[in-house]
Amino acid sequence: MRKILCVLFVIFLLIYPSTATAANINSESEIEYFDDGSYIITTIDVEVQPTIALFSKTVTKSKTAKYYSGNVAKWYVKVTGTFTYGNGSAKCTKSTVTAGSYTNNWKITSKSASKSGNTASAKGVAKRYYGGTVIETLAKNVKLTCSSAGKFS
Repeated sequence: MRKILCVLFVIFLLIYPSTATAANINSESEIEYFDDGSYIITTIDVEVQPTIALFSKTVTKSKTAKYYSGNVAKWYVKVTGTFTYGNGSAKCTKSTVTAGSYTNNWKITSKSASKSGNTASAKGVAKRYYGGTVIETLAKNVKLTCSSAGKFS
């Protein structure tokens, strides 16, 4: 009886990884600089997943790109994707976009989302206005990719 309980406990641990492992979160950032000193910081929160998954898992993650000028955030584009991964494959099943402006002179004029294979994508176009006239236009594509082991980039 004791051996059976030990085997069942080991199987349980393989199927349901500890919450301490699943709760480890790393933040990955990438910075893109422009000639005028402005920049875009793209950030994704990545959960550390166990390397072996016995069953496919479904998870929803987001990746956000924020545009800064003068060290002040002006606007952002965010892609949120739902992914199924495990058993040697990964697939994006849903992709949505949110975008917005933090100031009155920048406006998001268009946004779109798409999915392909294991990637969720979003595009936002931001325009800066002065006196009702567009003086600057920037577009940002944000892609969130999931590996078959549940690593996001």
